[in-house]
Amino acid sequence: MTSQHDKPYMTSQVGRQRWVRRWHRGIAMLASVQLLLWTLSGIYFSFIDIDYVRGHHFEAAASNILFDLSELQEIRLSGQQVMIRERLPGELIIGVQTASGMSWRDTRGDELSDLSPKEALILARQRTTLRPDVVEWVDQAASGSEYRGASLPLWRAFSADSPSEVAYLDAASGEIIAVRHEAWRWWDFLWSLHIMSYSDRDTIGTWLLKGFSLLALGTAVMGLWLFLMTVRFPDRHKKKRTQR
Repeated sequence: MTSQHDKPYMTSQVGRQRWVRRWHRGIAMLASVQLLLWTLSGIYFSFIDIDYVRGHHFEAAASNILFDLSELQEIRLSGQQVMIRERLPGELIIGVQTASGMSWRDTRGDELSDLSPKEALILARQRTTLRPDVVEWVDQAASGSEYRGASLPLWRAFSADSPSEVAYLDAASGEIIAVRHEAWRWWDFLWSLHIMSYSDRDTIGTWLLKGFSLLALGTAVMGLWLFLMTVRFPDRHKKKRTQR
């Protein structure tokens, strides 16, 4: 039998549990949708190969190139890093990395002209397995775009029969900057839901993410407290009744 002394304690404990349960139920309902999105996106990220997402399987194998550096002896260039590459067959180009970015030069040291549409199409066919037949000029930065973070301008190359598979080439060097396809777009969409950045899809630490993270933490803490109190509270009074 429970004594009069125990009744206020029991009433206090039961009241506290009811209060926590109400808040736990409300917060859980509010956070449940985002918790589900975090779980679904995490499953996708865990099970799909990131190299496949980045489209590396569309990139053609690089061939060995023999450089004749004798024509570069008269050039004087200064920068943090200097790279020598072949753009079109037999055309050497020099990339100079400076504090302001990458600058591409020809073998005379002059600034390199951008690729023509025909040249961009040739390089896209050589350096990918996409077999594109259409190229588009890209010189406008767009929030949340497939090429965000890349230096502009770019050439966008794709096949009219398969427009969802796209290669982006640097307009000056002809390098493949990115290859985008449906798996990457799903990744990008789920990533925006995961970090709750719906416009640029890159900002980690938005107020939405912080707020829902705190809600999820509160749900977990209150659930754990309720579990512990549900286990401990009956045992304590069962022991008291046995002693009496």
